[in-house]
Amino acid sequence: MSNLFAWASIGENGKATGGKAGDQTGREVLVGPYYYFGQDMVIRFKNKKYGRKAGKIAKKLAKCESIGYDQNTRWTLFSLADRNKWNYKKLLKALKKTKVNCDCSSFCSTVINLAYGKELIHNSTTATIWNNCKKTGKFECLTVPKARKKWHKGDMPVKAYDHIIINV
Repeated sequence: MSNLFAWASIGENGKATGGKAGDQTGREVLVGPYYYFGQDMVIRFKNKKYGRKAGKIAKKLAKCESIGYDQNTRWTLFSLADRNKWNYKKLLKALKKTKVNCDCSSFCSTVINLAYGKELIHNSTTATIWNNCKKTGKFECLTVPKARKKWHKGDMPVKAYDHIIINV
């Protein structure tokens, strides 16, 4: 069986900006098989327990119709999680009443913090997420070929300044 990954992709209008809050198409934030998009590296949780937890959270959030894609309002998922004190169950309750947006890097930033139950990294971009993770001491960086030999739950292949996905 192939590994499944979650990611935030594109707004309902086919663009990176101008989308409504929430997932209008069911494909703005989604789960699908691994694909190569020119990844530079893989960010891996040093503690597999947190990687597995992040994978489960990412999968559940990717299937939530209250989370959509828009780069102009990419911070709204992160902020809602912060307002709910990085408590995953409280966030799910809040998402029943509130629609939000994210992009691929804010999605992964939110998932990381939810896995740890606290703000471990700031709302990162694909250009900053590796350095923000590295500063915590809780992640390692691998080459894509090394990681692909055996994916771990929570692995985040990233292409700097472009895109990131997370193994669920």
